[in-house]
Amino acid sequence: MEATITIDGHTLTVGQSMSVRVTITAFLMELNDKEFAESLGQIGIHYHARLTEVLRLIHEESVR
Repeated sequence: MEATITIDGHTLTVGQSMSVRVTITAFLMELNDKEFAESLGQIGIHYHARLTEVLRLIHEESVR
């Protein structure tokens, strides 16, 4: 079951929520590439931290 994601009052469909989860996961995988992450500088560190938090929330919601 996918997490329920609401953006600005609009609840995403299951397919849209899945797309968000997969996109975040894919970008986090890219951020694990040291060369890529270093090319982003400090923002790469912040992206990684925030997206990890969001993915954790998505997984917590999907198991409820």
